[in-house]
Amino acid sequence: METERLQAKRLFMQYGGSTIRMYKAGALETYKAHEVPPALEAEWVREMIGGFAQALSIRDWEAAAALEETARAHKDPQALQQAVRFASRHLMSADSVVKLKHAEHLIGMLKALNGIAGIELSHEAIRTAKVILDDVIAQPLVLDAGHDLASLGLKDKRALNQRAGMLIEALKDLLAGSR
Repeated sequence: METERLQAKRLFMQYGGSTIRMYKAGALETYKAHEVPPALEAEWVREMIGGFAQALSIRDWEAAAALEETARAHKDPQALQQAVRFASRHLMSADSVVKLKHAEHLIGMLKALNGIAGIELSHEAIRTAKVILDDVIAQPLVLDAGHDLASLGLKDKRALNQRAGMLIEALKDLLAGSR
């Protein structure tokens, strides 16, 4: 029984808890055969979110993308809360591209959790993303090794600022909708 649960958990974690991804990979029937209770799946989601939160970094945005994907798939506000906590404490020392991508992922989580995340958490996330985007616009372009604007489809600082401006407009729309 314990090894079956471990196999089920391994499948769950491997596919981010997404039954669609399990189906596409041909692993859904194997996973369903384990008859995992929803309470255990919820525990695994919290464990995944905790792992992604620990992996958040000012050097890249992969963990932020994973948190956004988890928020979209499982509608868990804990993903947004962890991302906001990290961003508000650590992100101001990141390079321009990392700041922009983290802000994009915060906005993606806000959209995915619209109506699910509490008003206080939503406003804190909006505030944090706005501060980050204002900093991207106000500060000179800073790029760490391995980061470039071309990978984001941007040519220069002006294009980066325009994208940040579009994200600020998205934040305004989210704020107007959350009142």
